[in-house]
Amino acid sequence: MQSFVREGDTVFSHSMDRLARNLDDLRRIVLGLIERGVHIVFVKENLTITGEDSPMSNLLLSVMGAFAHGLPDLLCQLDC
Repeated sequence: MQSFVREGDTVFSHSMDRLARNLDDLRRIVLGLIERGVHIVFVKENLTITGEDSPMSNLLLSVMGAFAHGLPDLLCQLDC
């Protein structure tokens, strides 16, 4: 997908954990797409990243990404 998107395209992802395996991966992928002029929409989180240098969108990406990737591991530990 990353090799096919072009400037002005919008990538829709069901959720953050579907786009990347961990928070570092998520940030790398999102920043790479933004640099190419691609918008990203996370449907489950109701978050749109447009590439505008907004401190709030950076914060939301980091916090929500951490929860999206950390919560399943935490729940697994509580169940076991």
